[in-house]
Amino acid sequence: MNSRKRKNISVSRQELFCMEEMPNYYPMMAGIAWNTARANRFLKSYGFKRKMPCLAMIFQDNICQLLVARQEFKEIGLELLENIKKNQKWGDRYFKDLEKAEGELYRASDSLKKINLTKLSDKELFKVYDEYYAIYSRLHVLHWMQTAADFGENILSKYLRNYLKDRIAGQDYSLGEAFSTLTTPTRDAKASEEYKQLLSILGHIISKPALKKIFAKHGVEDIDRELSKLDKRLDLMISRHAKAFGWLGYGMVGPSWGREYFIDILSSLVRQGVNPKKSLQGVKAGRQEILNRQKKLVRDLKIDKKHEEILAFARNLVFTKGARKDSMFHSWSIVERLFKEIGRRRYLAIRQVRYLYPHEFKELLLGNNFDVAILNERYKFNLYYSVGDFKDDLNVSGAEARKISARLNIIRENIKNVNSLSGDCAFPGKARGAIKVINIPSDIPKMKKGDILVSIATTPDLVPAMKRAAAIITDAGGITCHAAIVSRELRIPCIVGTKVATKVLRDGDSVEMDAEQGIVRLMKKKKG
Repeated sequence: MNSRKRKNISVSRQELFCMEEMPNYYPMMAGIAWNTARANRFLKSYGFKRKMPCLAMIFQDNICQLLVARQEFKEIGLELLENIKKNQKWGDRYFKDLEKAEGELYRASDSLKKINLTKLSDKELFKVYDEYYAIYSRLHVLHWMQTAADFGENILSKYLRNYLKDRIAGQDYSLGEAFSTLTTPTRDAKASEEYKQLLSILGHIISKPALKKIFAKHGVEDIDRELSKLDKRLDLMISRHAKAFGWLGYGMVGPSWGREYFIDILSSLVRQGVNPKKSLQGVKAGRQEILNRQKKLVRDLKIDKKHEEILAFARNLVFTKGARKDSMFHSWSIVERLFKEIGRRRYLAIRQVRYLYPHEFKELLLGNNFDVAILNERYKFNLYYSVGDFKDDLNVSGAEARKISARLNIIRENIKNVNSLSGDCAFPGKARGAIKVINIPSDIPKMKKGDILVSIATTPDLVPAMKRAAAIITDAGGITCHAAIVSRELRIPCIVGTKVATKVLRDGDSVEMDAEQGIVRLMKKKKG
């Protein structure tokens, strides 16, 4: 089917709201997750009675808006909450399915890495894509459990916060502290595993005074260029580390972290005088401290068994959201090879390939009438409005997309004369400082130590900026979002789900934020 063919679909006037805005989120990635038929099949398979009447995505200049029907999405979230309140083990099957799907995607991605794609015919290349994407799809669509619980009106978080608010009355705990501690996972994520292994490499460096001096005094490029002559074992350790963990920084569009990134981190740790043995002990002690604090809170707040289990469900959501994203970032870092090969054969840049919808790859590779000009139009402005499967959905670009989008009943936040924002506490604490809006990797250089990072939604490729931040504020997200997970690792104040922080705040504005209360106050606007 030619991608320019107009479908006879009328858009609904029901209320839609933008659940999330994401930079670098493109149709090939998001299409499978935001297809109504796929979403409803997922919901039905886990016993949900309610379903999505429609879903929509608007792509505009590298920003994707994810739209849901407001009332129906809320009802699905409430149904999820009722399910877990009635049976605290209700989510166990989901977590098992998720872990299985993650393993399958890791294996499929690693297998793809071994294939010489240039030797394949177009038909064989499509088969590689089709088999990979079937596995990828099974994992990505599983996001709906986490999304229904913790995005939009953050139904699960609000329920738990209200429960804890009653329990802390008269106790020497803040709500933000109690909520953050009790929803923090104690299992190690891939990022923690990477840091532990990096500390072992640091141990090798500081055990040799000459190496330690070089890492403290010389630039990254000089060290990288001379390392094989200085210490072949260390050179190999860093290369293997970059190969094993560099994909953590890939995010959605890359690049992955390379040797230079890890050499830079190691140099910084040397200059800071970090003791790897003590740091490793500190990581382990930090995990144990969280466990001890959780047990103490359960005891002091007299949390009943039912809500202990609901809190355990929330912690599993947080951990598995991060684990699911890790497996997807790993996959995207490898599937880039496939996109480049497809692009080479059809004279397309990788960005254009990413703006294909999943079902269009067959038409591109095996058909003869795909209009590639539409891909550039999609980047500028594209509307995908889903009411069923891909063949039933509306997909338009350019002026037509803008005209139809204007008819959608999208609920907009009023941001006129806003001097304070509210959101959810992801990690407690207070901070004051200058705002830096960081949405994509090219924004990172403007981030200085002690600035407050504001983002639509953070991703792994923004971690270097997050490590410099005194605090983090995001438009989107709940306790399972990337910013919440990383802020707990870094132990810096974080407020998520403000909805409009990036629209209200600008670089150089001064703010005061209280993450325990979930409040951001604008102190001073930058002139000009």
